[in-house]
Amino acid sequence: MATPSTDRPPRGPTGPSRPGGRPFDRALRKVIVPDLATLRYSDACIVLQQAGLPPPVARYIEAYAEEGSVVEQAPMRGQLVDSTTVMQLSIAKQSWMRYLPQIFQLQAANENQLLHEFLWVFQQLYDKVGDNLDRLPSLFRPQETDAHFLPWLASWMALHIEADWPVEQQRRWLRRAPALYSIRGTRVALEQLLEMYVGIQPQIFENAWPFEPFRIGVTSEIGITSVVLPPMNLAHCFVVKLPQPASHFSDDQIIRIHRVIQAERPAHTMYFLTFADQGQLDEEDHGLVIGEAFMEGDSDFDWSEAP
Repeated sequence: MATPSTDRPPRGPTGPSRPGGRPFDRALRKVIVPDLATLRYSDACIVLQQAGLPPPVARYIEAYAEEGSVVEQAPMRGQLVDSTTVMQLSIAKQSWMRYLPQIFQLQAANENQLLHEFLWVFQQLYDKVGDNLDRLPSLFRPQETDAHFLPWLASWMALHIEADWPVEQQRRWLRRAPALYSIRGTRVALEQLLEMYVGIQPQIFENAWPFEPFRIGVTSEIGITSVVLPPMNLAHCFVVKLPQPASHFSDDQIIRIHRVIQAERPAHTMYFLTFADQGQLDEEDHGLVIGEAFMEGDSDFDWSEAP
């Protein structure tokens, strides 16, 4: 099994970790447990989120308290815990046992304890579905919906959300997407999309192409700048230039840039992606170079040995 490199710390589920295996940031941050008693379960979840704790685990119990309020909590209030600690909350609820015939409601000597606990499972699942229906409008608001729901919202507008984006960036992207959707296919929309995906403002030159027409001795030098390309209509061409050298981007980022341009450009147009150091081309960067002794193709032929 491969071991992690020694020049960087191994990564845990929440980020880089120490040699002992404990991740940094959240795991090492301490939080004081707030007092959640008598709060409604929804309010208790908000308090825990503001305190920097993950969502709690709820368990229904029968108690003489307002229905839906927190009766017990573990750990107790005032304790100092890690920010990854999951709270255990006991919520006051009336059991569905009261809807059953009286013979099933008898609990003397825990005769029906199994049935009582068994019904709690279905009652919690039922309430969870009801809570989702109650907050259905918020599921379609990018700033309020659950994180795992964001890619599905993006699919409504034929947009793609990258898996490595932070959740807040995904939410901002979805909020801006409807305004961009009405101007898709324009230079302004493509500039904003690339800025959102890449993080820098690109330059887009319309009705332009980086190579001059092929005219030997006029605009091309044999063996130096002679590049054979298919016919190009400048009215349907544009150049996208990023103000960073190509080495600044990884292969995945370049693929992502091409995917964005191909998805947003009009179908009848052609584009050319260039970088800040694009002028420094090597010989192998050219296509078919006239004047060389070797032509590459399906039937390569060494013209130096021709009669």
